[in-house]
Amino acid sequence: MRLLRILIGLLLIVLLAFLMYKNSNQPVTIWLYPGMILENRDLATVLISVLAIGIMLGFIVGLIQIIVQQRELMRANSQLKKLRLELNNLRHSDLDEEDVFKPAEEPATTLPATIETLPAEKKA
Repeated sequence: MRLLRILIGLLLIVLLAFLMYKNSNQPVTIWLYPGMILENRDLATVLISVLAIGIMLGFIVGLIQIIVQQRELMRANSQLKKLRLELNNLRHSDLDEEDVFKPAEEPATTLPATIETLPAEKKA
C-alpha cells in the first residue's frame, strides 16, 4: 500500500512537471480583488505558487487539529489519573458492613404547602 502511494505521488509530480514545461511561457492575468491585478505572470509560476500555498494551509490546519487533540488527550489523562486515585483509595479504605448496607433514611411524610394553606396576600 505504501509503495502504491509513492508511485501515485511520483506520477503526479511527473505530470505536474510536464504541464509546467508545456505552459512555461504562457502569460496569465490574475484578478485578486478589485484594484489588485497581477498581469503577465507565467502560468508555471502561478501553478507552483498555488500548490505551495495549498500545502502550507493544509499543514497549518492539520497542525491545529493535532494541537486540539493533544489538549483533549491531556485532559482525559488527567481525569483518568484522578479516577484511578479515587478508585485506589476506595479499594484500600476500611469499610464497615454496617455503613455500606445501612438502610436509607425514610422520606419526610409532610405534604408540601398548597394554595389553601398559604397565608392570604394583602391587596393594595
